Amino acid sequence: MEIWFMIIVSLCISALIRSTLSIIQSSKTKKLPPGPTTVPIICSFIWLSKSFFQLEPILHNFKLKYGPIITLKIGSRPAIFIANHTSVHCALVQAGAIFSERPEELPTGHVINSYQHNISSASYGPNWRLFRRNMVETIMHPARLKTFWWT
Repeated sequence: MEIWFMIIVSLCISALIRSTLSIIQSSKTKKLPPGPTTVPIICSFIWLSKSFFQLEPILHNFKLKYGPIITLKIGSRPAIFIANHTSVHCALVQAGAIFSERPEELPTGHVINSYQHNISSASYGPNWRLFRRNMVETIMHPARLKTFWWT
């Protein structure tokens, strides 16, 4: 009984130290857009419990509070959401090569991200340029933007 208690306590202490160090390291090294403050382990479970239909109103409220570019810590990596079509145009068209590189994917991420067959997970190259061109011509077209307006 005492061995299990010691194992659980040591795991909790190591998780606390790791999350504290990751917060300190991320605040020093990266200047990210504004977003809600997060508690490393608890917020990951909160985001995983939400469905995709529940995320849209939450992101809309965050857009009103923090502006058109929002940083959310989902899992171990930050996710940046752009909620303004002019900012999306600047990021994907005008500065596409700068914002195109992604961090190295974890092995489980290949399954989740369809083996990098979408614009948010593909590395810069011919596939990414094809995905970007298709998105700009279809979804970001001015005639189609009206169908995506928040009502």
